[in-house]
Amino acid sequence: MALPTLTKTENISLLGTRGSVCLAMPLEILRMRAHRFLKLNQSGDPQVNIYKTFISSAAIVGATLCVSSSAIAPQATNDIYTREKARAAIAASQAIAPGGINELKAVEIGGIKQWISVRGNNRANPILLFLHGGPGSPMMPESWTFQHPWEDFFIVVQWDQRGAGKTFSEAKRQPDKSMTIDEMQADAEQVIEYLRLTYGRKKIFLMGHSWGSILGLRVAQHRPEWLYAYIGVGQVVNGMRNEVVGYQETLAKAEADKNQMAIAGLKALAPYPNPNGLTPMSKVIEERKWDVALGGMVYGQSQNDISRIWELSPDYTDYDDVSARLGEESSVKALLPQMEEVNFDHRTKFNCPVFIFAGAQDRTTPESIAQEYYERIQAPEKRFFRIERAAHYVVTEAPGEVLVDLVRYVRPLAQSGNIHQK
Repeated sequence: MALPTLTKTENISLLGTRGSVCLAMPLEILRMRAHRFLKLNQSGDPQVNIYKTFISSAAIVGATLCVSSSAIAPQATNDIYTREKARAAIAASQAIAPGGINELKAVEIGGIKQWISVRGNNRANPILLFLHGGPGSPMMPESWTFQHPWEDFFIVVQWDQRGAGKTFSEAKRQPDKSMTIDEMQADAEQVIEYLRLTYGRKKIFLMGHSWGSILGLRVAQHRPEWLYAYIGVGQVVNGMRNEVVGYQETLAKAEADKNQMAIAGLKALAPYPNPNGLTPMSKVIEERKWDVALGGMVYGQSQNDISRIWELSPDYTDYDDVSARLGEESSVKALLPQMEEVNFDHRTKFNCPVFIFAGAQDRTTPESIAQEYYERIQAPEKRFFRIERAAHYVVTEAPGEVLVDLVRYVRPLAQSGNIHQK
């Protein structure tokens, strides 16, 4: 039976694309990735268990995502499947093995309670902390669509940052208009300290996506001794140049496709970004709208609606789901002006290994900028992964491919004798 497709939205806003950078993965993409990944690994690769597990997860997603926020058609037994039952079914499908770790909790970070999810099938595995994008776009409520196979090889930590998701729920949805990048970096470092002390680790892996890559790169340079490696996904290098190149590439795509509506809409934004000051939010929203429509967020997809994915998260309540949407808006308003000023052009020396994943079709954080920056990086070890059939949101567009690269090239840095605190 064919997998269902996600409900499409007519109006794409900055919120609809998860802040300035993030999008989720339609089911068909997950299914295609599973089959493509199996085909690519028919050579007897020792990592076969990775994508066997991945394909099982794809089947799980296909079985569960057909459930909408309201009741679906009755089964033969007249059993109505509610959202809560769907969440319970997904939670059961994502069960952690006996002896593993599965914790969802609020911890004291930066003077407030902030929520983390800690999951892994083997407590001896290294920790991987994921810094989500946005700003304010949590990965926790959609991690169930891709993360479970990762949990065989890492203890994966999802953190709802200040102003995002469950942490925004904890704050009673009161926006923190004074948020700064410095403050968010300090929060990230406190989370790492908490993980090291609580789970007895000398080092962890740190993965930052888009907005999260700003925090991750700063942490990697400030606290390299805490990291086995830094892993950038959709790496931000220079906020202003990111907007310039992203706009140019999106317009070029519209012209190549002869999409007259997109061409007119994008040209009406010129000059973009504003050369002499902060670009108005309305312009950013309009540019991102066409970025999404032309496949620069998710490869081959012109629209996206992550609401059903978030609604079905076993880690989120209905209240958290609404908080996540509201938190995106307030976080972007507080932090977008600061993001335009980000500039890592001259911060190229690292004292920990650095790995960069980039979607070849990414026009949100353009792959061309990340590649040029990577060439200038000086690090004990480095590697660049160009994912051909992916755009901005690589980890959900090609989760199996990313996982194999992580297991082959990144995870070996955590030698068994160095994982636990001495």
